[in-house]
Amino acid sequence: MKVKVLCLGRSAKEMELSDGSTVEQAITESGFPKDHSYNRHVNGNHAMDSDLLNNGDVLTLVPQGKGG
Repeated sequence: MKVKVLCLGRSAKEMELSDGSTVEQAITESGFPKDHSYNRHVNGNHAMDSDLLNNGDVLTLVPQGKGG
């Protein structure tokens, strides 16, 4: 299946993943940061690392806001 992984402030990658891949697996294979300083969103909805991805999904890694 094909998914797009966007890391805001960095770049985007289109990837071919096996069916049943999780958010965590996509992040690992993309080479983007795996730490939790990035919020995960799939197709605009908050996602957990264990959520399954589907063909055509867009996984976006959004840096957490800091400061005040």
